[in-house]
This record gives sequence, C-alpha cells and structure tokens, in this order.
Amino acid sequence: MAQRMMLVNASEPEESRIAIVEDDFLSDLYVERSSHESLIGNLYKARVTNVVQSLQAAFVDIGLEKNAFLHASEFAPSFAARASGESGDKDDKEGAERRRKALTISDMLRRDQELLVQVIRDGIGEKGPSVTADLSVAGRYLVLTPKSRSIGVSRKISDPAQRDKLRKLLEELNPPAGLGFIIRTAGVEQNKRDLQRDLSNLVRLWNTIVDRAKKATAPALVYQETDMVTRIVRDIFEASIDKIIIDSQSVHVRVVNFFRSFMPRYLNRIQPIYHGEEPLFYKFGVESQIERSQQRTVALKSGGSIVIEHTEALTAIDVNSGKFPGGVSPEEMAFQTNMEAAAEIMMQLRLRDIGGVIVVDLIDMRDPRHRRTVEKALRDASRPDRSEISILRMSQFCIIEMAREKVRPGIKLLAYEACNMCGGTGMVKTLESVALDTLRRIRQFMSKAEGAQITCSLNPTVGAFVQNLKRKDLCELEERYHKTIIIKPERDFAVERVEIV
Repeated sequence: MAQRMMLVNASEPEESRIAIVEDDFLSDLYVERSSHESLIGNLYKARVTNVVQSLQAAFVDIGLEKNAFLHASEFAPSFAARASGESGDKDDKEGAERRRKALTISDMLRRDQELLVQVIRDGIGEKGPSVTADLSVAGRYLVLTPKSRSIGVSRKISDPAQRDKLRKLLEELNPPAGLGFIIRTAGVEQNKRDLQRDLSNLVRLWNTIVDRAKKATAPALVYQETDMVTRIVRDIFEASIDKIIIDSQSVHVRVVNFFRSFMPRYLNRIQPIYHGEEPLFYKFGVESQIERSQQRTVALKSGGSIVIEHTEALTAIDVNSGKFPGGVSPEEMAFQTNMEAAAEIMMQLRLRDIGGVIVVDLIDMRDPRHRRTVEKALRDASRPDRSEISILRMSQFCIIEMAREKVRPGIKLLAYEACNMCGGTGMVKTLESVALDTLRRIRQFMSKAEGAQITCSLNPTVGAFVQNLKRKDLCELEERYHKTIIIKPERDFAVERVEIV
C-alpha cells in the first residue's frame, strides 16, 4: 500500500511550504510567503465604492490598496430574496427563484452600502481580490453557511445512501435556526460527538464575527483565516496520510494543539520535530521535484516530453514523442505517450497552480478508442485536484481544451520575476541585429542633432561588437557628418537597450 506523508517546511520565517508525498513522489505542494500572505477565507466589513451595471458587478473597499471585485452571482439566495421583496417562504418557489435570477447588481447594491464579504480569490497582477457575499466559515468536519439556512453534504460525496445518512446525522445535531451547515468529506467517518463539537465551535465563532462586524467601521477585517499550515492541515489531512513531519518548533506546537482539539485519534501521526542536518525537503527528495515543476520542459519516462508555455490569454501544453522504438506502430506509440502525458499534465497543473484556459496539443491518434481512453485518463487524473476543472471533448486535431479555477498566484509568481534582459519573452535580439539597429539610430540622430560629439551608451558585448566589426561604418559616419562618435559600454544595460546623446 502506498505510503503518504505530509512534510511541513517552516524553518524559514519568510516562507512556509507543505508537500504531500506519495511513495517518494510529490503529489501536492502549497507555498505561502509572509510578503504575499493569502487573504482567502478572510471576512471583511466592506463599503461599496462603485456599481457597474454593464459588468453585473461592484467594486468594494475592504481596506486594501486595490478594491475587491464582487460579481452579482456571488450572492446567497437569501440576500437576493430580500432585495426582491420575497420572504423566501412563499408557495410559488419556482416563480420566486425566477424573480431572483432576474435581479441585476443595481437591485442588490447601491453605492456606499456596507456588507460582509469574504475573499475567494487573491489578487493577481494588476487585479484586486475577488470576494463573495455568500459567506462560509470552515471547521474541520463542517462548514457553516450563515446565508443559506439549509443542511447539506459536500458534492464530493457521491453515494446517495451515504449522503442521506450524513444529512440525517447533521439534522440530529439540532443546528441553530437561521444558520446552514455542510458536512465536509473529512466528516464522513466521524462520530456524532466530534461533529457536535465542531458545530458548537463554529456557532461560537460566527457569533464573535457578528459582534465584531456590528462594532467595526467599514472597511474593516472582522475575521482572519488561520495561518497557512493550520489551514492546509485542517482542509487536506485525511486518514490515508501516515505521517506528518515538521521542522519548526512553533509550527509543531500549533499542529499538535490543533490535532489534540479536533482530531485526537490521529495525534500519533505527528512525528517528533525534524532536526536533521539535511534540510527536510532535500532529505525526502522533494526539492528536486519542485525545481522540475518550474521547468518549461518536463521529461516523460518513455522518452517523450511535455512543454508548458504561458501566454497572456491561456496556457499551451504541447506533448512531444521520444525516439521511435522498433516493433511499435506510430499509433500505439502516440497512444502510450499521450497516456503517460495525461497523468503528468494534471499533476503539473496542481503543482504549478495553473489556472484559466489551458490548451493541450496531444500527439495525433487516429483510433477513436485511443482518443476516448486518453480523455478518460485526463478526467481521472483531475479528480484529486481541489480546484474546479472543466475538460472538453478532444477535437479532430487531438487538441483538448480545459479551464481550471485560479484561486491564488502560483508558485512561479512567488519565486520568479520577469527577466530584465528580455522583458519576460524569453528571447533577445542577436548581436548583429542590435548592432545594425544601433548604426541606423546613430545615422538618424547625426543627421538631425547639433553639436560635435555623439555618445552612444549600450551593453558592453554589443559595444565590443560594434567597435570591432562596424568600425569602418562608424568612421564613414564621422567623416560625413563631421562629428565624433563615442561608444560607451554600460554594464547594467540589457542587450537591446541603446541610449544616444
């Protein structure tokens, strides 16, 4: 049976990392830095600054540098019911639902209105965070949904009999009127006592949030999610994880206290603090796998590879075959490589936290059965993903389109920045191209500028190329325009940067 471990690397105060390792292979990675702390789950008392009818959205001030984005779809039915004048208890429920759906953002919000919102997506690039008015507060086994007032079961629990059993169990807990609750997947095997304790904790927390919101002046933070380590442990720990290894004393204490309060039966899964000389992620071979997940090209065991390219609008993934083995038909080779790539692609999407539109260019396959099998392999490999993902059918060109929910900036945005030499394109002009451009600019400048001297500042490598191979051209320009040309090397200049004075 596969051994699963949760490795918590928090020895550096600036960064916390959690890796889920299954039989020495990295399957999930979570990273948070103190300089880019996630706001997801935080509750704010916000003030509406602008209502944009054309976007069916509003911008709300939650006290950050950038206003948050609130779409009309992010309202609970109870909020919409109040906006439409419905009581929510009418017999004509279908008609009431239609009227609610017909509401626009202007019907629900007005400028300077105050309301509670929750961050559901961190700000990325120039965009501010996205928020919802359909609030939820997560516990270990339950989620409190104060706006829904209903009893529910996680959509990830698909068995109808199990769903009915859990719903009845939750009803037996007698949750307070006016509050809704959802049983999480972690609550499936739990006894009534554990669920009751979680429910009571959530009710106390919600009452505290309500009191803070009443006293606060918008914009204000009224509830802050727990630290990243405790939050990830709460959300993703499951019985199949055999060990939890932590390399930080303070974090170890927090996790032990959390388990002692909410999951005492699994307390023995937490190992003694790791004090090894070799860093934790190096000890278990995780660091090299993280580095691999940031490379443009990822090799496959068969000899093929996948190439991941990011653009402004989408992410393109190209599947390439390796050497053609003897005795195997091209169709079979394409099928086997695509099957191997399917699992690797879905894992890379998780590790890199790639969101938005994703286009996968698979190796061409003619057999319809092979196409259907690869489609199924992609869908099966997407199941462990906690982000919502939608996969379309394969086109006749063996291209698959998918969309993955983007919740927070990926690790690449935390660990890398755009190259100041190429501007993030990955390409720079050749020396010859820059030299020719420079000569043209000097010629254009000398024909118009007054004075006896032209100073051209440029990258040292380009400067040496111009002076050595284009010296004759420079001398001809000096004689023609009766001006001196000075080539001035600047070590901090990018290859394509040229300044003429």
